[in-house]
Amino acid sequence: MSLWLGVPLGVAASVVYGSSIVIQHRTAQQHADEGGETSASSLLRLARNPLWLIAVVSDFAGFLLQAAALSAGAVVIIQPLVVLMLPVALGVSFLMGGHRPRLGDYLGCVAILGGLAVFLALVGRPGDAHVPRPRMLAAAVGLVIVIGLVLCFIVVRQNRIVRGAIYGAVAGAYFGTLAVMVDAASDEAGRHGLKSLVTHAKGFVPIICLCVLGVAGIVLTQMSFQIGALGATLPANLAADPLMGVALGSVLLKEHIPISPLHLIAYFACLAAVVAGAVRLADPHAGPIEPDEVPTAAA
Repeated sequence: MSLWLGVPLGVAASVVYGSSIVIQHRTAQQHADEGGETSASSLLRLARNPLWLIAVVSDFAGFLLQAAALSAGAVVIIQPLVVLMLPVALGVSFLMGGHRPRLGDYLGCVAILGGLAVFLALVGRPGDAHVPRPRMLAAAVGLVIVIGLVLCFIVVRQNRIVRGAIYGAVAGAYFGTLAVMVDAASDEAGRHGLKSLVTHAKGFVPIICLCVLGVAGIVLTQMSFQIGALGATLPANLAADPLMGVALGSVLLKEHIPISPLHLIAYFACLAAVVAGAVRLADPHAGPIEPDEVPTAAA
């Protein structure tokens, strides 16, 4: 494990994600149905938008950077770096014509950076991962997917804020779980070569799982963007993503993190700081990511 390599790659992935998320959100809003609703037809319209496609390709580049980071560092260290995408989005949104960052925006960035820094200091060096049997990985992914789909179905008739929060949280949980699968696949490839990813169950099971999680996470993210309740979607997403990555990294991969009562309280405080910063930056009335004028729905 080399954190000196993994952390810079993880930060670079967050920079790419942060740049892409602004474009994806704005184009998703342009192609939403009337009233900010989402449907299969609106998703198809979105898939034909060249700017959105460029953003998705950028996301794939970010994924490659994150995969490289996870192959070099522990999930419990690398995955929390994803919260850096919001401070990046602050600058990108301004460059794309959004309003000038306000004091509250900077304070939101400080909360996110501070929460992340304290968490990483508390975790220290978690040690090497120990990948479990493929059936355990598949069972964990199946459970995460089913619970996520049930939650999405339960809130399908709720208001935009509730749906946005749940869709965002489930997408975040899927991406956090995906990071664990990337780590498992990279561990197998490192031990037995790239060929093992298609010849051994320890290789192709994580690959299949991460493909399913990736597609489900992308679809839910775009649906949450089209709903338009970004102030609920992004904080839920950025809370669930690292939380799931850290939890599964610790339980499934046996990456050690201190879990004394004081550490747990400190972890909760770090998460609260990150969520508070995300709420500020994603606030459609005060935050920087929403365009100053909400685009009208495409005909």
